[in-house]
Amino acid sequence: MTARLRLIAAPLAAALTLVGCSSDGTATPSTSSTSRAPEVTCSSGKAPSYGGDTAAFDSPVPVESTSALTAQVSEPTLSSAPAPAEGLRIAQVKVNARVVTNGVFAMHPEAFVLADPSGALCPQPAKNPLQGGLQVAQVDESHSAVGTLAFVVPAEANLSNYTVYYLAQPGAPKAVAAWSGEGSAPSTAAATTTCSANRSGIKLDGAKDQPFGKPFSTGDSTISLQVTPSTPWGRALQPGQNQPNDVSGVVVGLDVTAKGSVGFVERNQFQLLDDKGNLCRYNELGSDGETLTSTLVDPGKPRRFYLVFWTPKGSEVAGWKLLYMPEPSDKKVVATWTVNRSAASPTASSPATSSPATSSPATTSSVSAPAPTK
Repeated sequence: MTARLRLIAAPLAAALTLVGCSSDGTATPSTSSTSRAPEVTCSSGKAPSYGGDTAAFDSPVPVESTSALTAQVSEPTLSSAPAPAEGLRIAQVKVNARVVTNGVFAMHPEAFVLADPSGALCPQPAKNPLQGGLQVAQVDESHSAVGTLAFVVPAEANLSNYTVYYLAQPGAPKAVAAWSGEGSAPSTAAATTTCSANRSGIKLDGAKDQPFGKPFSTGDSTISLQVTPSTPWGRALQPGQNQPNDVSGVVVGLDVTAKGSVGFVERNQFQLLDDKGNLCRYNELGSDGETLTSTLVDPGKPRRFYLVFWTPKGSEVAGWKLLYMPEPSDKKVVATWTVNRSAASPTASSPATSSPATSSPATTSSVSAPAPTK
């Protein structure tokens, strides 16, 4: 990094010798020439190539092939940090990188580069002198990379004309994202009204439909299993490995009672659809607050479970339909429960009498005292 700083210092010093500097920091004509000297620019190499659309400063931009990782940078500004040399200043750029869905990524300060209008790179100093400097960091569902980058620029630089690029790895010749004062801000998307774009493809012919809260029994008068789901409600999901960062939770409380013999119940027997017939995604291994994987329910000992489904964060879904399949592999639905928006709205709060547990999924004990919804 020291070598990079020396590369810019030498050309800039030579350029400053040509134009001279007055006591107030403004350029004065050279005694050896009356012609106007060229503007001093950065000289630490050539800017990376970039073929995409340039974003406006502070706009979140996907910087990874699956769009799981996004980053946003502020407009460069001159800082109050001590000048590294005569005619030079330290510019600062604030960075925020976060995981939108799931994944673990490495974030390096040198993945961000600053270029002047001529396409020349401005180097980062060997040691970042700014408070809260961005460090090499691991970014995952629970941890963002937030910090400030430092660049060495000409003292009189008009930084509004500069461009910040993001490289897939430090030193890469091509950039995967770019921000500038002339970039475009993302358009405001209307809130989605579906759980997903995936149609269920599950036939509901012959399934008994009823309102949430009404029990459904399968079996006979001797051996049977009774299932009673509560009306779905919304729950904010904390960032973590059990769910993407871009979803909210929809919780369904499930009361299960067996008669005559032990009853079997498992997570994949239940699917949730929005009012347009799209599947609501979920983690088969259990999202935070979910308490059902697969288990046996003893006769005469009712159990309470919680199912957690996902909707896109900020979405507005009009209604719900829960499906029950005794044999998930057969996709044969025997019962459904339906609720419209007018009956219940899944906001990020729970019913006054119950809310999902925040512990990891359990299969051997019932939930007797669930924690309040967050």
